[in-house]
Amino acid sequence: MNVYIVVEGNETELSVYPAWLSILAPQMQRIENASLVDENNYYLFSANGIPSIFNHTANAIADINTINSSSSKGKYDFLIVCLDTEEETREYIEDRIQEKIDESGIKLNNHTQLLIFDQKVCMETWFLGNRKVFKNNPQGDKFLEYLRYYNVKIDNPENMGSIDEENFTRAQFHLRYLKRMLEERHIVYNKNDTSAVCSKEYLEELIKRYNETGHISTFGSWYEFVKNKLV
Repeated sequence: MNVYIVVEGNETELSVYPAWLSILAPQMQRIENASLVDENNYYLFSANGIPSIFNHTANAIADINTINSSSSKGKYDFLIVCLDTEEETREYIEDRIQEKIDESGIKLNNHTQLLIFDQKVCMETWFLGNRKVFKNNPQGDKFLEYLRYYNVKIDNPENMGSIDEENFTRAQFHLRYLKRMLEERHIVYNKNDTSAVCSKEYLEELIKRYNETGHISTFGSWYEFVKNKLV
């Protein structure tokens, strides 16, 4: 099984997805050149944000078509697109991607399936699903303020808004909430250092949250794909 992955960001996704794949599907090996695909490989490419990811999806289709038609070894089975929904809906994202594909005039070859995995609201929203790391007796004033606004240990993090919509988007607030939540455990998180959420233990807590509650369902969709198709 071979997978071509296009992600929105150039920091969080580029470190977290490889770490999680190494845990869930260790036989999948990352390649740095898409054309070198053989067997059980994945190629990971950052589109550097929205809206460029919509154009890069069409470019990826052209790339895959060329590789699949000429390769004497492996072929790509899936084209995966991963991006934050932020303030948009999944339907909007799907429409924009399809619009750019239609404009390009390129059709994905029959061997490869396109799958879109939205990160609702952002990838940090998924990380808020770890109930074990959530401190039961938090001390920080700012985190207590956030907790009074919304309790991510009890309620679905994907449904959380922004405590201050005039100054923070939902994604920005979810990042702030995550940093404060982890600070209670003396854990540092930022987009340049995602090691705190890349561990097997952290990932297992997110899987447990999804399995037991149905929360962080967009994470669950990605996890189910990996479990059923790549393992």
